Amino acid sequence: MLQFYKNKPEEHGLLPDGEILEDEEESIKIPAAKQYTAKEARETRAFWMYGLILAFNSFFITGLTFHVVSVFASEGFSKDDAISIFLPASVVAVTISLIFNFLSDYLHLKLYLYLMILGGIMASVGFLFLSSSFGIPLLIGGFGVLGGFFAVLNAIVWPRFFGRTHLGAITGKVMSFLILASALAPPIFSLCFSTFGSYRLLGYLGLVFLLFLSIASIRANNPQ
Repeated sequence: MLQFYKNKPEEHGLLPDGEILEDEEESIKIPAAKQYTAKEARETRAFWMYGLILAFNSFFITGLTFHVVSVFASEGFSKDDAISIFLPASVVAVTISLIFNFLSDYLHLKLYLYLMILGGIMASVGFLFLSSSFGIPLLIGGFGVLGGFFAVLNAIVWPRFFGRTHLGAITGKVMSFLILASALAPPIFSLCFSTFGSYRLLGYLGLVFLLFLSIASIRANNPQ
């Protein structure tokens, strides 16, 4: 089975983007990107802004998934109405992931960051106004946009911004954010509902957090 596993493209005359190296000497001439350590990556604004929007996705989607029936029931909807949002949201997420994965070689990732923030805003507004005519479509669209861009950014940002030498340590730190956000979401959703009798406070807090991210991300440029 070991024959199916490779260490890195350069050892086989390839570059990550599919270009072929004619010989070993040519690979030496190619300018290498700075290889950030995990500590150096944490000192950049980009690390935190991209990490936080990915963590927001984990928090919101996990919390909503665990409490979706209760959230919809609090606004007068049935269990079937609640569960029905997942299929169209998945279609949106897969479509966005396919399209923007392909376009990632041609578009700036900061655009992706702001589109993901926009998806979070859509989901939060839909969450707040769930009982209105535009609430569910906004929630589904935002849910799908968040999920679609999560798949793209989490795969592309870290090697492109910080290199591959310390990629495991960097993505491991990011993963800790995502796990923490997912773990906190269900009890926080429950606490909000048991304390205030509604989930709406979470929608307002989400909008405040996303507003902060949208401002702080203006200077979240690729450190390379």
